[in-house]
Amino acid sequence: MIGWLVGLIVFFLLVVYCGVPVLWTRILHLSSRRYANRPGNVALTFDDGPHPEYTPRLLDVLKACGVQATFFVIVEHALKYPEIVERMKAEGHEVQVHGERHLFVPFLHPMLTYRQCVGASRALQERFGVLANVYRPTWGACNLATLLLLPRFEMHMLLWSVMVGDWRRTEPRELVRRVSEKLSDRAVIVLHDSDWSYGAERGAPLQVIAAIPEIVQAVRERGYNFVLASECV
Repeated sequence: MIGWLVGLIVFFLLVVYCGVPVLWTRILHLSSRRYANRPGNVALTFDDGPHPEYTPRLLDVLKACGVQATFFVIVEHALKYPEIVERMKAEGHEVQVHGERHLFVPFLHPMLTYRQCVGASRALQERFGVLANVYRPTWGACNLATLLLLPRFEMHMLLWSVMVGDWRRTEPRELVRRVSEKLSDRAVIVLHDSDWSYGAERGAPLQVIAAIPEIVQAVRERGYNFVLASECV
């Protein structure tokens, strides 16, 4: 009887710590944002980088298109390739927090959760001098500690309204079609500039890079302006 009771208590605590926050942020969209603040704006964002092969190519294309984007970076990659982050800054892009490493946050204890959001933010600020106060948890999933830490340290969570499965190798034309189909006023588009994360297919970012000019064109044809993540929270 006691064993069953203990098990029930543990299960309840796990649901509260791991499950409810995901429901709270991903389904109910509370304590998080997934749209730009103002009508007529769209945010173009990239997760999981920087990557030494893909991110510089992506930056070339964004520069050619005259677009500033937001990069939600993994700190261990950013510290390994600081010259790419410096280029992001120099070309007017925004650097924000995706995590210290690419981990599944709901199962992390509070100290590791702190390192994923607040610690990662401070590392980026100290190394690159950026105000990295917008956090997008890896896989868009958080835990109770995340929800308690972010307001305490004046950070904000930004998820997305447009996701198109670009971590799988997909023809650029199809990626453009998917983005165009989901595109709406105040949209936050998430794409990926790395194939290192679990579930990502090798070479997938090359298709994303090839699709960027037409995605940018689709956004502009609807009369939308590109904004950064800090303008969405």
